[in-house]
Amino acid sequence: MAVVRGGKPEVLASRQGYRTLPSVVAYDAQGRLLVAHAAKAQMVVNPRNTVYGSKRLVGRPFASPTVQACRDRFHYEIVPGPDGAAAVRFAGRDFSLQQIAALILKEMRETAAQALGAPVEHAVITVPAYYNDHQRNAVREAGRLAGLAVDRIVNEPTAAALAFGFGKGLDKRVLVYDLGGGTFDASVLEIQGEVYEVISTGGDTFLGGVDFDAQLLDHLVWRFMEEHGFAPPEDRVVWQRIRDAAEETKVALSTREVAVAQVPYLCKDRDGKDVGLEVKVTREELEALTERLVDRTIEVCREVLAAKGLGPGDVDEVLLVGGQSRMPLVWRKIQEALGREPNRSVHPDEAVALGAALLADSAHRIDSVVLIDALAMGIGVGLPGGRMAPVFPRNTRLPARKAHEHATTRDGQTELELQVFQGDSDKASECEYLGTVRVEGLPARPRGEVRVAVEFALGAEGILTVTARDLATGQVTAMQLATLDTPESLRQKLQLPEAQTAPRGARPLERAPRPPVPPPSAAPRQGLFGRMFGPRK
Repeated sequence: MAVVRGGKPEVLASRQGYRTLPSVVAYDAQGRLLVAHAAKAQMVVNPRNTVYGSKRLVGRPFASPTVQACRDRFHYEIVPGPDGAAAVRFAGRDFSLQQIAALILKEMRETAAQALGAPVEHAVITVPAYYNDHQRNAVREAGRLAGLAVDRIVNEPTAAALAFGFGKGLDKRVLVYDLGGGTFDASVLEIQGEVYEVISTGGDTFLGGVDFDAQLLDHLVWRFMEEHGFAPPEDRVVWQRIRDAAEETKVALSTREVAVAQVPYLCKDRDGKDVGLEVKVTREELEALTERLVDRTIEVCREVLAAKGLGPGDVDEVLLVGGQSRMPLVWRKIQEALGREPNRSVHPDEAVALGAALLADSAHRIDSVVLIDALAMGIGVGLPGGRMAPVFPRNTRLPARKAHEHATTRDGQTELELQVFQGDSDKASECEYLGTVRVEGLPARPRGEVRVAVEFALGAEGILTVTARDLATGQVTAMQLATLDTPESLRQKLQLPEAQTAPRGARPLERAPRPPVPPPSAAPRQGLFGRMFGPRK
């Protein structure tokens, strides 16, 4: 959270004096709403009524594989909302993810108003570069619910690059490596004076600091089992305490070679005696547990460079953003892969907020910054047989506009449907389903006589709008982008067989091989395309 005062950007401290704000919301035992640090402080004793990690859920259908994976990892209850989107249930109520995000944004708005001594009505909000169309729209809605006019949605790596280059008159090509708590993004930008153009971007919405925590949590539980001969009980408070210890130990090992994970009085043994968890962890052990996660980020960086025919030598600077980027292993892997020391001039936790503040301030000046972003994932329409016809390929320069012509295929047909997907595969089953365009009110004529131009438009923020025009009359036809199709109806519309390859989109990376540790959750669940096309091979 940052503002510009006197021409200089500055981070605003929270009400408790912190310079970062955790995205955590809770209701305590007295029914009081808690947000940010106050919510996080009581999470260990109230995990069922504390929502965290919502960044991965917002704007996603409940049936998506990502949401289903989160249901098995998060301690709170994730349920379907009335519109089919993921929602959360706690303290006896259901909340949309937009409402959860709005509570956090409202806390920021009130904190900023208190610091500035004036109402705050406008904001620039940052999102992961790999957010899809639904997620970006959901963030806009969250801003509205928080009482904010959202001037712009900007990608986090782009904002970080702005914080790095603003006012310096640079002529550089930079790679932004953004490894935060819940997501990973990599973007290549060309900076020329006050023009910042994203030429390639990519990421993984299921790779972040919480996945590093999960690797260490497994290790701690295994060591506990070795020492005591039994697994911790399936109690949410017990497992949240271990998760907190894992996070604290991980952070400590960024500056120390050895740390001790301690959870006193964790549970009782078979004889009714109190037992705790105490495990010494070395940095070397942590790096062995998480090296595959870091390697995945390096793989994404290489993919992002290769998408534009670039190699490590074509980058002038590497910027590391996000708290998890402080890990020494990340620095070493970046140096090995790209052959250069990362630039240390930007604050990993604050660069994104500072860049957003600079952009918000610049919008009101004549010499404003020019941001040219790129589409992180391609957008296309589904074809019979399950293929996807691309409309906008990945890395399309924004804004963009394209029109496709479609003709009726049946006599007397009065409506036309197109299934819209977002992803980089030519198989619809491996992409995120955005919704179905329904063009209604067409004249009932013989097949092929009615032709419709469907125009897809992407704004500067990567948000999709669709319009349709009857080519015979020029009339704009009523239509909507609906997202309530079931897996079965989608399969029928795309003429797919009962089983196909499951989506290869965002999914949790496998953990290091270990004997099974019983988690405090139900058995794995299948998501939308898991049910639609069968399990992943």
